[in-house]
Amino acid sequence: MVNAAPGGRVNPGRPSARRSARRPAALAAPPRPAVLASSLAFTLLSWAFVSAALWPVYRAVPFVVLAVVAIAAGTAIAAAGALLRWPAWGGILASVAVLTIIGVPLAVPERTVYGILPEPAGLLELTSGIVLGWRQLLTIDLPVGSYQALLVPALVLLYVGSLLTASIALRTRRPALAGAVPGLGFLLAVALGRDDRAVPLVTAVALVVVLMLWVAVLRRHRRTDSLRAGGADNPLDARGAVVRSFASATALLLVAGGAGVAAGVTASPSTDRVVLRSIVERPFDPRELPSPLAAFRAAFDPPRASEIALRVSGAPEGSRVRIATLDSYDGVVFAVGSAEVSAASGSFVRIATEREVESPGERAAIEIEVVEGTGSWLPTVGEFRGVRFAGDDAADLRDRVRLNATTGTAALIGGTEAGTTYVLDAVVPEEPGVRLAESSPGATAVPGIAAASDELRAWLDGVTAGVDGAGPGLAAALEAIREQGYVSHGVDPAQPASRSGHSLDRIGELLTRRPMVGDAEQYSVLAALIARELGFPSRIVLGYGPIAGAQESLRSDDLTAWIEVDVAGEGWVPVDVMPPEREIPPAEPQEPVPVSRPQNAVQPPAEVPPVADEQSPPEIEPGERPEQDDLLTLLLTIARFVGIVLAVAALIAAPFVGVVAAKARRRRRRRRAADPTTRILGGWREVTDAAADHGLEIPVGATRREVARIIGQPQAGVLARVADRVDYAPEPPQAGEADRVWTAVDAVRAALVAGRRRRERWRAALSVRSLRRYPGRSRTERGRRAP
Repeated sequence: MVNAAPGGRVNPGRPSARRSARRPAALAAPPRPAVLASSLAFTLLSWAFVSAALWPVYRAVPFVVLAVVAIAAGTAIAAAGALLRWPAWGGILASVAVLTIIGVPLAVPERTVYGILPEPAGLLELTSGIVLGWRQLLTIDLPVGSYQALLVPALVLLYVGSLLTASIALRTRRPALAGAVPGLGFLLAVALGRDDRAVPLVTAVALVVVLMLWVAVLRRHRRTDSLRAGGADNPLDARGAVVRSFASATALLLVAGGAGVAAGVTASPSTDRVVLRSIVERPFDPRELPSPLAAFRAAFDPPRASEIALRVSGAPEGSRVRIATLDSYDGVVFAVGSAEVSAASGSFVRIATEREVESPGERAAIEIEVVEGTGSWLPTVGEFRGVRFAGDDAADLRDRVRLNATTGTAALIGGTEAGTTYVLDAVVPEEPGVRLAESSPGATAVPGIAAASDELRAWLDGVTAGVDGAGPGLAAALEAIREQGYVSHGVDPAQPASRSGHSLDRIGELLTRRPMVGDAEQYSVLAALIARELGFPSRIVLGYGPIAGAQESLRSDDLTAWIEVDVAGEGWVPVDVMPPEREIPPAEPQEPVPVSRPQNAVQPPAEVPPVADEQSPPEIEPGERPEQDDLLTLLLTIARFVGIVLAVAALIAAPFVGVVAAKARRRRRRRRAADPTTRILGGWREVTDAAADHGLEIPVGATRREVARIIGQPQAGVLARVADRVDYAPEPPQAGEADRVWTAVDAVRAALVAGRRRRERWRAALSVRSLRRYPGRSRTERGRRAP
């Protein structure tokens, strides 16, 4: 005969329960059909939403096929293990075997025979992708499509995640823990995504709804199992379990949402959200390279100037070839990115086979042949979509390409050597016809630059006198450069000398000498500084163009530089700043510097300095600000968020802590009462309170002995007789009897707890039934009262 605890539950302290607890998991009974169906449906739905969160990372049809097959395979293996009662090692072997079979066709389809059978090289890439694919996925531009073996991380996440979810739901004693697996998978999918896209809230809400449904259905299964086991639970409770589960889950969701809103309001980030790819170390840092603008003058050396540098075919007429984009200036050289701040223009990442381009324009396949090496920079045209190299080392060259989508600049690790040929898949937008005189500055963030010199400000004030507005001022300044400037590269003896370089000293010399002589190196820097001074975000582009025809051979001396300014409503607009080539007039004589004779020194009258009432504050330069520590800022933001979450959690937990504290205080007061009779009656009250909190119904007006029979513990009957005797007998209790009563009270309370699930123990500890007015005891009841 099976020994059962109160409520129809098997007491694990009995021999039969101990034998059941020691039964191996492999021999456990298979799940009921309803449990199996609900668990599999929960697994499939939850991981479908996780795969939807992964979609922005790949955006390719092969990923959809992979997600369907991987989730279905993982769920099927878990179901087979539960139905056939496989041991743990059997399930592991089966899952590894299936992953080996489906892994290469799904994640590395290029390494298969007939698209199905895996090659040895494919198995090697699959194995290495499981370990290294995560890092590679974080150092490549998104979306990656089916490029190389980058689908392996998605395969591992979806396959192993669905397998663990279904296995926990079907084969463990705590199936509710299965909901944590897709939750963690969703967080990982978001962390692998882009840092410039919002969190997929719709997908997150859908996943939360699925988890709520799982909690409700799981509770219904537990109720059904309890009733089938012959428990005493009320069928009405079973029918209302779903409603109560939804109510509690909804309340929890509202509290969590409130905490998230409060944290977002208090610690709202001013930049894009941080994901894993935001903090991973990039393999290519352009700030370690010399500025390409510093070598501009070398392209015009006489032996090299007439040589072909690039051959371009297929480019739309009027397009430009971009070599590098420079947006930071330290007063000496213009460079890519900045070593002082974290600039988006300095972040170069790997790219997949093809990347998305949202800009409108003409799509073109442009063939470029690099005749003269361009260093680490890869010439591009328009918006970069993809690239295909020619030659036996095409795959190796393709893997070495890095792109900065902010500036449209591409780089090739190891350098772009002469003879490199490739076809560029690009979208070439039409240059906007913007009138600078009618424009206003945009709001794009760019790295800071060195302050403009006094010579530049004085010259700018002179050419913009009487002009109001940033746009008209920029148009007037650029027109003045074209009128006053003359072009000389300083390499032709017949031309006036023109010093190379673009430091503030060289720009000051350009503005103060007459005539104004320089080349694209100086004029582009001057125009970029003027635009910044007037409030326009600006940057310098080094390249060739505009291209006159579909096929063109560009010479070395065709290299030029122009600026791009951010115009409100239009974005980055290219602006040519070079003056027309014309004959340079002779240099004007320098104005003599007036020299004044020294005057006789006259002693000034003595002045008594005023007495300072208080110490003056230390002098601080207006531009000096303490450097902001990114790590400290991140830690403070995390600490603030954790503090808010802890405060909300403390607010939520306060009622429950209050209930436990009130019960502990009541128990201590009863146990430490000075009168032995009061202590004994208080012990009986403690027993009846514990019985009420554990769900036992105590009828109104029941005697102590009747209550003891309801409790069902032998010691409860002894306590009832002792309480009756001390309550109604004239003689006082014996010495030490109160201590023995409380020892029995502790034993009865322990017996009530034994054999119950942890959830039921928590429910009893937090129950407020015993804190209400005692049932069955009227205010005119005879006998002594316990506290």
